Amino acid sequence: MRIVLVNPPFQARVRRIAQTTLGPPLGLAYLASSLRAAGHDVRIIDANALGLAPDASARTALEQQPDLVGVTATTATIHVASAVATAVKRLRPDVTTVVGGPHATALPSRTLAEFPAFDLVARGEAERSFPALADRLAVRDAVAARELPGFAWRNLDGSVHDTGLPDPIDDLDALPVPARDLLPMDRYRGVDSSRFSTILAMRGCPCACVYCAVPEMFGRRMRYRSPAGVADEMEDIHRRFGVDFLSFVDDTFTTRPEWVLALCDELVRRGLPGRLRWVCLTRADMVDVLLLRRMKQAGCVRVEMGIESGSAVGRGYLRKGLSEDDVLRGYAAAREAGLSTMGFVILNIPGETAADVERTLDLAIRADPDYLQVSFLTPYPGTALREDALRNDWISTDDWSRYSFLNDVILLNPSLTAEEARALHARVTRAFWIRPRTAFNLARLVLNGTTRPGPLLRTIALGLGAMALGLRDRGGKGHA
Repeated sequence: MRIVLVNPPFQARVRRIAQTTLGPPLGLAYLASSLRAAGHDVRIIDANALGLAPDASARTALEQQPDLVGVTATTATIHVASAVATAVKRLRPDVTTVVGGPHATALPSRTLAEFPAFDLVARGEAERSFPALADRLAVRDAVAARELPGFAWRNLDGSVHDTGLPDPIDDLDALPVPARDLLPMDRYRGVDSSRFSTILAMRGCPCACVYCAVPEMFGRRMRYRSPAGVADEMEDIHRRFGVDFLSFVDDTFTTRPEWVLALCDELVRRGLPGRLRWVCLTRADMVDVLLLRRMKQAGCVRVEMGIESGSAVGRGYLRKGLSEDDVLRGYAAAREAGLSTMGFVILNIPGETAADVERTLDLAIRADPDYLQVSFLTPYPGTALREDALRNDWISTDDWSRYSFLNDVILLNPSLTAEEARALHARVTRAFWIRPRTAFNLARLVLNGTTRPGPLLRTIALGLGAMALGLRDRGGKGHA
């Protein structure tokens, strides 16, 4: 088959700190490489990186004369993904349209009901199931295609035939590396570099955070690529595309310290540190000074760790299992190892009051990350939080385009109004960014070459813009 995969345009909607990065659609690149290995003709249209509107995205995709167009979507981008598919169907009604990603995986029947431009949903990890689907569609065996695990189809009467999630892929090393040659690699950038990309080393997460949909998409069981295979890919990205900065998109990078140390050994042996820098996301209770020092020697320059909440009420609700001491120890270890840090705090947690948010701010100040992302707890499909919110009638809207955890208050919190939550967001953002210590930390990062002045100034401006937006949402009134 001739297949075009589309990453829909969403960057224009993205605001606020930590969303200044423009990264590649790694999931589509994995899918493309698997389809290509199965003998299919594949193209990727990264409309987000190219700045293409939905209609232009569809026209660009149809220039390839595809048999099938696949679109990926999160909850916040499902509307724009639908706009792309709608334009495809308007221009070429015979083209099969497929949507995948976390939103459609969690709500396959509802996605097909709400967005008629999609013919079917691809659920979960699709690197095995999608090529099998394409094989059957290529020989026009629609009956066999409809029975493949991993898909939800719309029937003629409007009902949905759902074959469930596909089996998880145990051997990640057996997957071909992402087809980055199909991507506009010169377009991706971050705060740290204009030659930026992402990489995945493992799938799954054993944690039970109430707000996270990773277990729905990838399961709780951790599956790892080999350290040598990851190092091979990092070396290849640097050599072929000139990338000098990578972000690991794994949710808990240091879950298995011996695996991390083995990767660091590979990177040092190949002489990659100094040529290729990287960052990762992990938990503050899964690091120590010795591990972080070795990571720095291997090219790591920053670790990103949740602070989440400074109150017992908030920590209990989030079910992350992270104590205040864990947070402080993790950030102290990163400073001692010489790594920069980014922290994440969550507001609008059920049961938390304004006083609890002040405790969160106090913990964030004491942890002292270099960067801080302030978000609202958001009931995404596929999370335990959404199930709880549905039971308690806490969801204010199912306008999916508003489901941006950095921008909108979706959860009807019994202990805080939406206006109060926005005001507290402005309060926390202002208190963190307008302080001498933050200015000192960021100046240090520029002086030691960890980050570049231009993107850093844009990041600061976005942080201050978030504060201004919070104040504006309150009608321009200040907040003590």
